[in-house]
Amino acid sequence: MYIQLEKDFYIVGGGDTGPGISSYKDCNVYLVVNGEQGILIDAGSGLDTGRILNNIQETGTQLSGIQYLFITHCHGDHTGGAGDMKEAMPHVTIVTSEKEAELMEHGTEELLGLTAAKVKGAYPADYVFRHQKADRTVNNGETMTMPGLTLEAVVVPGHSIESVCYQVDWRGRRYLFSGDSVYKKGALSLQNCYGSSLEQYRTYLPRLAGRNIDALIPAHFGFTLTGGQAHIDKALAYLKSSALPPMV
Repeated sequence: MYIQLEKDFYIVGGGDTGPGISSYKDCNVYLVVNGEQGILIDAGSGLDTGRILNNIQETGTQLSGIQYLFITHCHGDHTGGAGDMKEAMPHVTIVTSEKEAELMEHGTEELLGLTAAKVKGAYPADYVFRHQKADRTVNNGETMTMPGLTLEAVVVPGHSIESVCYQVDWRGRRYLFSGDSVYKKGALSLQNCYGSSLEQYRTYLPRLAGRNIDALIPAHFGFTLTGGQAHIDKALAYLKSSALPPMV
């Protein structure tokens, strides 16, 4: 099961805050296909990776064609499935920022935000995060070019210690895979756990200004395929106010 957003652009995973096509704990997992090659954005929680892999194949994409798995940040619902994906696709290159890579490989439950999340009831008490080593780390502004597609890493600490948004320029349009950093209508996601900081949001979210984003594609809730920059600009305006911005 999958949802096609545009030609060669799919949602292949997502739970209660998305389309409900994999575990309730999964963030939205996105697949972009370019010819016979593909990239994934985020890996889900690890509770339902087999279904996500099946969903990828149902789009007609071969697992052998997936070249990269781009991780936005190391919370369980985004990264817990990375190890299972690497096991199923040993050739895939897992990419994230340096500090998120450290958490993905070695982070304790406290540093991963799982301790607080389990208290909240957001994860099963017996949920175990599967650690996984990143194959490559990226810095802010670093670009990667694939046939017909250019990707830029925009490091935006705030929701987590070193969240990454990925700007993808593809087929004449500009997509921002924003993870949990920014949502429609300018909403942000601040949590009471390690690495989440409104001060960091104020400092680093301006890196998303002036990018002329067409499609804003967060990891949960709604997305927009047009006018994405206007939603980002709302978030930037909220951060200049003394009132707290809306949170999801």
